[in-house]
Amino acid sequence: MTTYDKDEYLTTEGACALLGVSRRTLERYTNAGRIKKYRRGIRNVVYKRSEVENLKNELLEIRSEDEEDNFDV
Repeated sequence: MTTYDKDEYLTTEGACALLGVSRRTLERYTNAGRIKKYRRGIRNVVYKRSEVENLKNELLEIRSEDEEDNFDV
């Protein structure tokens, strides 16, 4: 985890670990506009920790709703 401008940032690997997804899935979320990536230099891509945590909470809500729907018969 790195701090820039008072915000905490995660590397791609850190964001994937927190979300429990692959790099490809994180890339899909980025391309779909669900999360924003930030560049630090030429090659360094980072994600705001707060945005990653917000996405994680959204995904957990969606999963719990799907599980509830699966039990409705």
